[in-house]
Amino acid sequence: MSKLIPSILTNPNYATNSLDTEKAGWYQIEPKSSNVALRVNYSNIGLSGEVRLNNTVSPPIFQGNNGSAWVTFNAIQGIQGASGQDFTNAVNFNNLGANAAVESTVALGSVFASTLVDISQSLSNVNIRSLQGSSYIVNSNLTITSTELTQNSNVITINSKPLPYNWDFSGTQNTLTNLKDITTGWGETSKWIVKSGSSVSRGQAVRITKETSTSNIVIQPITYATLASISPFTTPLNILGIATEDASAGGTCYVCTKGITTVKCTNSSTADFTRSNSVSDVGIIGLVGKDGFIFNNTKSVPTVNYIKAGYFLESGSVASNGAYCLFYVEPLVQIS
Repeated sequence: MSKLIPSILTNPNYATNSLDTEKAGWYQIEPKSSNVALRVNYSNIGLSGEVRLNNTVSPPIFQGNNGSAWVTFNAIQGIQGASGQDFTNAVNFNNLGANAAVESTVALGSVFASTLVDISQSLSNVNIRSLQGSSYIVNSNLTITSTELTQNSNVITINSKPLPYNWDFSGTQNTLTNLKDITTGWGETSKWIVKSGSSVSRGQAVRITKETSTSNIVIQPITYATLASISPFTTPLNILGIATEDASAGGTCYVCTKGITTVKCTNSSTADFTRSNSVSDVGIIGLVGKDGFIFNNTKSVPTVNYIKAGYFLESGSVASNGAYCLFYVEPLVQIS
């Protein structure tokens, strides 16, 4: 019985002529070397277990014969595995409702209230904060929308709504108590810096002046010993309005220049006037005292210079020293 002994071909790179005939078989890297390699080429014998390099296609592919067909060694697509967990059924996106009160003002709002999605749970909620418009309450009882939201399928639009130019005092809650419960005046107000070396009190009359060191236009309280020398041409005195808050030097202060606010009453007036704690009727003129606060004069029409701050919106014993009274600001310096 004869034995089939495979021939070993010479490495074409080692041969002197470097000629590669591309024959299939065992190749020896160099004579007497144990480093051999098996080379396959194209064949179509169809033996079970046969391996070939099919170079009739581009690029060439390795194939093996299973006894009935050639099977490509190159993996094209693996066996489809079992379906994984569906993300849609694992995470629930919720638009949170507007039933919770606004808790804080933030510099930068975060849309996502949840920062972790736990897909190991059967259902993990992702909480998304909803956008909500806001409103102002003016005149104690009038609610005005400040921001309005509109949306379509792609966009949420935030519209800014202006405060009303015309103040509405037709509501049933515009009582003295409600109208006095304010932080700024209702009507025309402006914001100013208080002059160095000065301080301003709520309900005090203030005037415009100049800051010497900076040349800025600032405010300071109106104070005087006498108004006899006041002249609009040589020694002028102006009144801007009534301060609506306490403020120190260099700080800011809102001033009601025309409209409704509260004034602080004083008993500091000159002998040219007859001061009274009692205001006989709504609409009585309030004058600026020597310390910048307001007093009620019961003497007949003054024959001297005076500073009118506006008129009282309360009557009765409301003008005692240190008392706060509802007031309509309408400033005027009257030169006799």
